[in-house]
Amino acid sequence: MNPEDLCPICGGELEEIEVKEDIWLGEELLVIENVHAKVCDKCGEKIVSYDEMQRIDRVISEFNHRKMELKRITAYVTSI
Repeated sequence: MNPEDLCPICGGELEEIEVKEDIWLGEELLVIENVHAKVCDKCGEKIVSYDEMQRIDRVISEFNHRKMELKRITAYVTSI
């Protein structure tokens, strides 16, 4: 097996899939869908490429300047 296909944390197998990234920006939650990532089948570690991180950074920048179409959702947060 190619070392690039193994998780650097636990040694599990990495599978390339699309995931959601939840990013808190102050009191606001930005959910980014369709993020390409390699995800470990054992520990759940997510690894994204440099190019994908640049895409995420662009989305965050556009969100901060409200230059994108957003879908508002209702969310509830509690502590235990």
